[in-house]
Amino acid sequence: MDTRIPRTRHRRRTVPGRGRRRAAVVLLWLCCLSQTAAHCGGGQVEDVFGYVEIDGRTAVYTPLCPGDEVRGVRVYAAPDPERGGDFVPLWEAEGPTTDAVRQGLFVLGDDSQFQTVTRPAPADFPRRLSVHADTARGWSPGEARERPADLPRYPAGTPLAELTFDTVQGPRSARQLQEALERQGACPPAD
Repeated sequence: MDTRIPRTRHRRRTVPGRGRRRAAVVLLWLCCLSQTAAHCGGGQVEDVFGYVEIDGRTAVYTPLCPGDEVRGVRVYAAPDPERGGDFVPLWEAEGPTTDAVRQGLFVLGDDSQFQTVTRPAPADFPRRLSVHADTARGWSPGEARERPADLPRYPAGTPLAELTFDTVQGPRSARQLQEALERQGACPPAD
């Protein structure tokens, strides 16, 4: 007598339209992913930060879209790209007290430029930083890079238009950085 349980084939029941719905969800997800990768709709923008030295202190400039302004800054120690690791918060401040900061130019660790400091600056910043500027329109441009040892030097009070910044692409003026931002399509069209 055979005691084995006979194997039966179970037919998989399908729900009508389920495959099409799944395909539509995957397609929608891929479209969203491609938009993010293309930096569309105010996404992350590449290589628009500039660095200078003002009165012996490192200053950072990020161009902004017309009508926008900086509301706060966040600075992190960036991990070595070869070894990996975590971004470590170093300095966070909000509520700019000067027009220069609202326009995107701030000195690293200078608490007097802000109304509120939520994380005090360290005595010294490491060379490899990730700098982010949070804006009134909700944009948060950021860049992680190693600061050069020798930055262009300027006295305090030098107008923004007269500064030449060290950037990933080499020396650039504030106007050139603004044009680079606009070429990437990060700003909404002018009315």
